[in-house]
Amino acid sequence: MIIFIDTGVLGLLSSPNKREEVINSQEWLYFWLSRDVHIISSDICDYEVRRGTLLTANSQLKEEGIKKLDDLHDLIDFLPISPIILRYSAELWAKSRRLGLPTAELDNIDADVIIGATCLLVQQEYPGQRLVVATTNVKHLSRFTEAKKWTEII
Repeated sequence: MIIFIDTGVLGLLSSPNKREEVINSQEWLYFWLSRDVHIISSDICDYEVRRGTLLTANSQLKEEGIKKLDDLHDLIDFLPISPIILRYSAELWAKSRRLGLPTAELDNIDADVIIGATCLLVQQEYPGQRLVVATTNVKHLSRFTEAKKWTEII
């Protein structure tokens, strides 16, 4: 199995807060890593979490959050955004719009479509391998690939 970590879950995993949900997310990650599940994410998710942390946190929390995000790169494979992913994303974006199922405002870069394209291309690279997106936003991502709330992945 391959688990793709979406932005919302990545934000929990890199949060310097000690809330129960943050601690649970970290235990969840180590549970799956201990079972040799391939855990991946994307540079677009890193970007979204990093910019949010840099914009909203005070200086101490900002430093802790960025350090935790950097440390996750030792545990999770972050896939680069390639020209192939961007081209495929544009196709998915247009198809979603034609079907009346947009995942973001018209002028938004729409990271969900980029994540969806990335997952579909990974699935093509590993046929027969189950890929599930661990997310806090099932509605948008499930339009492109299997997506589940991170606490419901089994």
